[in-house]
Parts: sequence; structure tokens; C-alpha cells
Amino acid sequence: MKKTYFLIACAALLAACSSAPKSVGINAMPVKLGEAIVAADKACSVDADCVAVKKGCCECAGYEAVNAKAAEKVQKVWEKECQMAPCTREMCYVQIDPVCENNVCTGKLKSLDSYK
Repeated sequence: MKKTYFLIACAALLAACSSAPKSVGINAMPVKLGEAIVAADKACSVDADCVAVKKGCCECAGYEAVNAKAAEKVQKVWEKECQMAPCTREMCYVQIDPVCENNVCTGKLKSLDSYK
């Protein structure tokens, strides 16, 4: 009887493992996400045209400034590629203020004063 329960539990565990989404690795920076960011429109007229998007699955990967309309496509790729990504609990400071300079979205490191 115990052997039957053990076999059922093993079968259930095996089924759960085989149907789980693929792992993307710790602190992942998926290629498809990088490609989406490179392809994203960075054109702008004013600072409000620009937003920051994540360059990797975790906060410490940093951010990139892109056009707000292009950010929607990048966000969809991020959600798909980083769905199951585990992140370490490392400290980092990578927040940016997206700004429009010479009609191109760029990011400037946020001032530490903005966190007070």
C-alpha cells in the first residue's frame, strides 16, 4: 500500500516537473529582450515621450530609455521571457530618469536625493 502511494506521488511530481515552463536562469538577461530593446524606437520630442524599460529580468540588470510607444512591445517580451526568472538579492543602484536629448531618448542616473 505504501509502495502504491509512493509511486503515485513520484508520478505526480514527474508530471508537474515536465509541464513547468522552462527556466531562464538566475539574473537572466534574455537575448530576445536585448533584441527588443535594440529594435525599440528611441525617437522623442520632449522628455514625456521617453520611459525606462528593464534591460534584464532582474532590477540590477539596469534600465534603458526608449520611446513610450515602443516600451509596450519591450514589456510584452519582458513578461514572456522573464516570467519564471529567479533573481538574487543583491543591492544595486541602476534607476534612471528617462530624458529626451537631441530627439533621442536617453537615461540619466537618478539622483540619490529623489529617494529621500
